[in-house]
Amino acid sequence: MLFVCRSPNGDGLILEIPDISEDCLYLNIYTPANRAPDAKLPVMVWIHGGGFLLGSASGYDGSALAAYQDVVVVLIQYRLGVLGFVR
Repeated sequence: MLFVCRSPNGDGLILEIPDISEDCLYLNIYTPANRAPDAKLPVMVWIHGGGFLLGSASGYDGSALAAYQDVVVVLIQYRLGVLGFVR
């Protein structure tokens, strides 16, 4: 989706707005590529901040941590605002 806002002097300011959906409950799971099939690895779960109003798990990449620290990284995406947590 692309929005163009016109300023008084005629120059255009182009803002790119990411696609937003209510279908946002998912997990990003990163595992080390060279692990043994029967290896029991620690699991690190990351819950992004934002006061239950903003933020996204897609802003974080757990692949480097999984590769270099030999850990399974799980990033949680959850609903925000009225669709998630009502204060």
